[in-house]
Amino acid sequence: MCVLLVEDDVLVRLTLIEFLEDAGLTVIDVGDASTALDIMEEKASGITVMITDLNLGLGDDGLMLAAKARLNMPDLRVVYATGNPRMLMGHILQPWERAFIKPFDASKLVSEVLTLDQDLRCSMGL
Repeated sequence: MCVLLVEDDVLVRLTLIEFLEDAGLTVIDVGDASTALDIMEEKASGITVMITDLNLGLGDDGLMLAAKARLNMPDLRVVYATGNPRMLMGHILQPWERAFIKPFDASKLVSEVLTLDQDLRCSMGL
C-alpha cells in the first residue's frame, strides 16, 4: 500500500515517515500541495491514502488539496493532521476522511491509515 504524505514541517514529516514505513507502508513524501498534485497525476493508481497537514504555507491548504485530488481519484482516503483545529471548523468529515490534532499518537494515525486502506479494498471487492 502506498501513502502520500504532505507535510511542510520537515521534522514532523520525517517522524511520520518512520512510523509509516515501520508499519510496512510505502511512503511518498512532499512538502506542498502543488507537488502533491503532480505526484498524484504520475502515480495515481498506487496511492490509496493521503495524509496531509492543513496549513501547508503558500498555495492550497490540506482541505483544498484533498478536494482537488479526489476529482481525479474519487476513491482516495484522506487523513488530515493539524496543529490548528480551527481550520476544520465548518468542515464536515466524510466517511473517507479522518482528522488528527497535533500532537497525536503516531501509532493511532498508522492504525487509522491501515483501516482506511482496508475499507477501500473491501468497497472495491479486493
